[in-house]
Amino acid sequence: MDLVEQGNGPAVRLLIASNGDPRNERAFSGSLRALCDALARRGVVHHTANVSGRNDAFVRRSLPVRAFQKLDPFHLIERYRWSRMAFRMNSMRAQRAARTQPGFNACLMYGTAFNSQLDVPTYCYLDATSAQIYKARQWEFRWFSARKAQSVIDYQREVFHMCTGIFPRTGWVGDSVINDFGVPPEKIHVATAGPNYTLEPAPHGPYDAQRILFIGRDFERKGGPLILEAFRLTRAALPSAKLVIVGCEVAVDEPGVEVMGVIKKDAPGGLDRLLDLYRHASVFCMMSHYEPFGIVVIEAQDCYVPCVVPRRFAFPEMVLDGVTGRCVEEYDARVLADTLIELLSDPVRLEAMGRAGHDHVRANYTWDKAAERIYQQIQRDLAARRT
Repeated sequence: MDLVEQGNGPAVRLLIASNGDPRNERAFSGSLRALCDALARRGVVHHTANVSGRNDAFVRRSLPVRAFQKLDPFHLIERYRWSRMAFRMNSMRAQRAARTQPGFNACLMYGTAFNSQLDVPTYCYLDATSAQIYKARQWEFRWFSARKAQSVIDYQREVFHMCTGIFPRTGWVGDSVINDFGVPPEKIHVATAGPNYTLEPAPHGPYDAQRILFIGRDFERKGGPLILEAFRLTRAALPSAKLVIVGCEVAVDEPGVEVMGVIKKDAPGGLDRLLDLYRHASVFCMMSHYEPFGIVVIEAQDCYVPCVVPRRFAFPEMVLDGVTGRCVEEYDARVLADTLIELLSDPVRLEAMGRAGHDHVRANYTWDKAAERIYQQIQRDLAARRT
């Protein structure tokens, strides 16, 4: 059957299979919903399906399950989630959704914890590979043996080689797909991502408040202790400097430090509070020891806040060193402090960086742009397939 033309190519009717509920605001920090909505605005979404069932990480965070996880020394739920059995069950649910929703001509998998194995061009979207997570010994992978980790890497390899194309968020992830999994470079199409909010950021306030903003739930992994140590050195040189810590509860009581705890975007007034924090921040700082993407850095730049991050992972793609912020070479408190002192002492430069960061995000890191890259590539592949 001939496809109906859509724009300059064949129509795209997309089945989106995801390892989480696209309607859940907290699924992948809202990224799943944001991408599905952006694709839906293009009129290309045929159906969305959650393939995780009871294994849905964003549904099973109920109080009884969290209590079980805390008391379980063997991490059984996490081990099952990454098991071959869970992979097979998720794959079966994806195939069942395909059978019950006929009429699609392409499939986009959000995540790689299943293999839809359909007879249409199939793609996956991801923010990190299992090889990257295992090398960093993060999340469940810190408990895995080498054999268990290799099993997860192997079935992710199956997914990559089955896919017509792969949409990593960053070139850093795309390089891992090529080098760690042996995937041909021509299958890699960097899609990026965008801020996980829908409100337009307010104009930024003055940059001379010497206010450093940190946002993150995992204080240790995101470099909180290093930032705190560097802040003490910064405050010795700039007594008016302030550090605002958001997203976690840490026992810090010292001059210039304000701990605001968790602020949820989907709670009443939560997003407005976060946007207000961005509006009054001079710089945003996050020194993660591992970070698959870090959407908060995109959100900060979108809100005109220069960012200070490590020159690691995908950060150099997201933060243009010397233009929209600074990429710090070392995990060293003195080096970080010197960088912060240099920036906080020059509010005119901070304002220029803030404007450049906002323009950089709007040109490269929005969900509409990510959806357009995905849509255009799938349409090209459908056209080639038809020919």
